[in-house]
Amino acid sequence: MLTELACLLGVLTLGLLSPGPDFFLIVRNSLGGDRARAWGTVAGIALGIAAQVLAISLGFAAAPPAAMRVVQLAGAAFLAWMGIRALWPSRKTGDHAASDTPSPASARTGFAEGLLCNLTNPKAFIFFVSLFAQIVPAGSPLLWRIAVPAAVVVHGAVAWSLVVCAVQAHTVARQLTRAQHWLPRAFGAALLIFAAALAWKTLRA
Repeated sequence: MLTELACLLGVLTLGLLSPGPDFFLIVRNSLGGDRARAWGTVAGIALGIAAQVLAISLGFAAAPPAAMRVVQLAGAAFLAWMGIRALWPSRKTGDHAASDTPSPASARTGFAEGLLCNLTNPKAFIFFVSLFAQIVPAGSPLLWRIAVPAAVVVHGAVAWSLVVCAVQAHTVARQLTRAQHWLPRAFGAALLIFAAALAWKTLRA
């Protein structure tokens, strides 16, 4: 059982090394030193992972195709909206000033963005479905069926926390300061590409 758990953590880590919408959102919200928004984003993504894992455990992976298409298109629209905001930030939602003082409003914004980004990302859901089909086959012991979802959620929370710490570390932050004017826009363009690819794939299905 320990071997299977180690394999699970390895697969999850490899999945994180493939940058997706969650990764770009985490990095974007970590730039500028807005710690409240960055950690709120981590909490939102962690809750999204927990919700997806719970949905799979309850059998919602067998939802009607039409419902899945609605979720996919909603996800594409949300990613496009975030990409547009990153490309053309308003004065209120532009580059965040560095602050060590937690801001409840900023944390709530990050939490909502992280939660919606994860829940409307069908790639993450399909990844978890295929993973659970291999790691938690029918007839698995109850302890294993509890341990695997818990490991997935904890791994996600810890991994994204490490990304925030890395981006906001003084050495990395100094290097990123030079690119602060164009890097968020580059992430915005990446989110728009993800949105377009997701919408195209969904409409063609």
